[in-house]
Amino acid sequence: MRLLRAMLFWPLAAAWIFGGPGALAASLPAEAGQKAGQESAPPKAAGAFLGYKVAIQIGLEQHPLVKKSQQSALAADAVTQQAKAHYYPQIDAYAIQTGGTIRPLSAFNVAGAQNKPTSYIQNAGVMANQLIYDFGQTAQKVLAERANSAAAEKDILTHKALVILTVQQAYLDCLRQTRLVQIAEETVRERGKIRDQVAALYKHQLKSKLDLDLISVELKNAEVLLAQAKNNLRASFASLKNAMGVRGPDDYTLEEVPVTLSPIDTLELLRQESLAQRPELLSSADRIRSAEAQIKSAQALYLPTISAAGMGGVIHFSDAPTNQDPGATPGFTQTWWGAAATLSVPLFTGFLIENRVAEARQQQYKEEQKKMDLANRVVLEVTESYLTLQTAKQQTKVAEQEVAAAREALTLAKERYRLGLSSIIDVTTATTELVGAEVRLADTNYAYKASAVAVAYAAGTGYQQY
Repeated sequence: MRLLRAMLFWPLAAAWIFGGPGALAASLPAEAGQKAGQESAPPKAAGAFLGYKVAIQIGLEQHPLVKKSQQSALAADAVTQQAKAHYYPQIDAYAIQTGGTIRPLSAFNVAGAQNKPTSYIQNAGVMANQLIYDFGQTAQKVLAERANSAAAEKDILTHKALVILTVQQAYLDCLRQTRLVQIAEETVRERGKIRDQVAALYKHQLKSKLDLDLISVELKNAEVLLAQAKNNLRASFASLKNAMGVRGPDDYTLEEVPVTLSPIDTLELLRQESLAQRPELLSSADRIRSAEAQIKSAQALYLPTISAAGMGGVIHFSDAPTNQDPGATPGFTQTWWGAAATLSVPLFTGFLIENRVAEARQQQYKEEQKKMDLANRVVLEVTESYLTLQTAKQQTKVAEQEVAAAREALTLAKERYRLGLSSIIDVTTATTELVGAEVRLADTNYAYKASAVAVAYAAGTGYQQY
């Protein structure tokens, strides 16, 4: 009975010891699932209102790129915990059942070598190993994995910043396309009015059939452009949904984002901000620190390792219950234990340690060069986005003046045509110029806003408010 209790106790104890943390770890995905159920959902009805900041929040909560980086961060933290596991004792429980003869069998039954009845041995126990000191090998591994975990957290910010920028640009493009649809609709209405006026004048034989045909063709062209603008708007809404990482209706009612020509920081200041705040660069710096710790951990392999071990258990001996010789043992049980301390010194490892150190050094060099390349590209992004913003700012001012001049020209052309001082071609030309000026104004307005968010992204400040 003591043996049975021992054999049942140790496996159950091991299951509790190792199952406890496992059960705790298994509960984490369920909690994550509960949080996932509380995420913001996009509007499901066609034409429903979708605010600017709400769209960004939906993208941050539901875009697969952000979720993927979050899981990568959890995995990196799990690796850190694995490295820290060497600080704790490693405990194993075991149970062994063996059977066989103690002495070899004799095929000739020679005296002194008689067959021994089968003997059984049951052994159950616990083994514990504890690292005492390894001259910083484990400590540096933990520091390296902590740096990798910090880098993974920065990667989340990197992907969030990218999602924010993508949603902002897609949202602004939807607003731009909506404005182009409005311009196209206004053009159709305006040319429809002119066509009706020309038709009335032609009916009274005050204008020629050619004038009516020309304005009718221009009206058809405007209707084609309207259909094209509506298709472009639907494509923009599809891009917006993709930027948010969701599926939804074909269109939304969007919030108008005001376009204000506000002053911005100097280019040099923006460059300094980007080098200090871009999450990609912060992540790269963490990976360099991880590589440095890996070098120190690899170098510590040259030094001794001190550890302790302990074992204890119960063992039971018995012979086969049948056909036993007169001297057979009915069986007996006893406990046992042992303890030891180990000092391990590497003498020759087949150049394993040397190559691990070399690998760690090369990894550090690679991360340093990667950060340098990334810093150069960040500075380039800041410069390009800043210059694009300045260009869009100047173009917006010019486009506003062009629209005002084109409207005056159209009013004058219509009045001259009414008085018979010009042809219908002058009117259609003025109408086309006004449409072109309004389109350029819409493009430059939203290009300015898109350039502003691009500058904020390049400088590493766009994501901080979300």
